[in-house]
Amino acid sequence: MRRFKWIEWNLRKISAHGLSAEEVEASFENVYTLEKRSDGSFKMYAVTPSGRRIWVIWRYDREDDEVPDIFVELDDAPVFVITAY
Repeated sequence: MRRFKWIEWNLRKISAHGLSAEEVEASFENVYTLEKRSDGSFKMYAVTPSGRRIWVIWRYDREDDEVPDIFVELDDAPVFVITAY
């Protein structure tokens, strides 16, 4: 199951674009395109349950010095949404 990390900063950013955390989270089930960016984050074009098409910029929330465990999937790290619009 996908986990998300929400803080006041990213909640304000998506709210400024008329989106809620629930809408953004649900859009991960309806992805049209997903592109890895040079900084390690992802750019995703997706659709919300209401049919709104949005862009979501996100990354896995991991500490820089955290060494990945080869027995644990990276997907276990929470998704940190940078912005959505």
